[in-house]
Amino acid sequence: MPYCDGVNMSSTDIIYYQKIFAQKTWAWWLNLIGTFVVFVISFCGNLLCLFVLCRQRLKRNSYTQYLIALAIVDTGAILCEALTALDDVYHYNSDGKLALFQHTALSCKLYYYIRYVFYSMSSWVTVALAVERLVAIKFPLWSKYICSVINARRILFLILIFTMIIQSYHFVVKGLDCKTTASSVSKQSCRCKTLVKYVEVDIILTIYLWRLCLMTLLPLTIIITVNILIMSKLFSGNSLVDSANTLGNARRKTLLLYKISRMLVIVSSIYLLLHVPGSSFEIIKFMFLHTFQVCNGKWHYYIFVIHDIFDLLTNFNYGINFYLYIISGKHIRSELFRTIKHSTFRSTLTGNTGKFQRSSYFMSSYAHNSKTYQPNCSHIQLSKQPTGSSI
Repeated sequence: MPYCDGVNMSSTDIIYYQKIFAQKTWAWWLNLIGTFVVFVISFCGNLLCLFVLCRQRLKRNSYTQYLIALAIVDTGAILCEALTALDDVYHYNSDGKLALFQHTALSCKLYYYIRYVFYSMSSWVTVALAVERLVAIKFPLWSKYICSVINARRILFLILIFTMIIQSYHFVVKGLDCKTTASSVSKQSCRCKTLVKYVEVDIILTIYLWRLCLMTLLPLTIIITVNILIMSKLFSGNSLVDSANTLGNARRKTLLLYKISRMLVIVSSIYLLLHVPGSSFEIIKFMFLHTFQVCNGKWHYYIFVIHDIFDLLTNFNYGINFYLYIISGKHIRSELFRTIKHSTFRSTLTGNTGKFQRSSYFMSSYAHNSKTYQPNCSHIQLSKQPTGSSI
């Protein structure tokens, strides 16, 4: 670490620092391999999610708009994590001299900007989804007007604009850091990172404003409060009595609303369990290493190990939502099976239709050819016909 250069280190500290920076820890490799595995799982799950949720039966629901947006931004977020992991492997294999992606100054800024927009959108779409469920459960009369597809799209658009404005500082603080080699300055030795003159600004905006406030404290407070209110409504005696008193179609809608709300409470709770520990430890790591500047190799080693494990858990958050829908949501599971059956039936019907069309084509061709090549002997038949008696 730069601030530990003038500190006398023991042989134990040097060994731990070599494990961290030269050899890399086992947790670093676990995080690396796990990120690629999560990317495959996430891509397949989010693709299935879009395939199911974009069907007409579910697309007309307001909560579906949030789930579709969540699948898109989660795919973008885990894609950025996979690209970063690839760059880390390439950088490690080149002994820290080369970068896999040769950025320009503009592409470097755009990469960080889009990456952090995906991260922010994933968090705040989950928050908006939790609040939307609270309105649907606690205020059923208002939900007819508030929880609509149009309003859901408007809210998603506002979240997008908000995150784009918040993350716009990356266009200033990010850039290319080019190191001088023995011969000359090469483009391959340039890495996309925070510029040295903007380090303090980046710390304030990324660590304290974005990471601490916008990604940890506010989502944690809102989602916990909203989930407690939703669960108190779902498991209260009055709600059970009300659902039992309603009849017919109204009762089915109420039960479906409660099942959907329980499923989304599980989704938002899993989000907190996987995201908040990693985000919180990111702040602890920064304060331990940079604010307090503790120069202890053993402590640094364990901090890096725990950080890599929590980072992998955060990446899992981007890939398991659809599987949570399938496990906890019976209507999503039924729609998936219905979609698969419909696709299988269509493919079978298409194959049978093709066979029928080919057989019809051959039959029509045979009939046409038989008419074309039939001998013209009709006059013979007419001449042999009786013309009647003449008296």
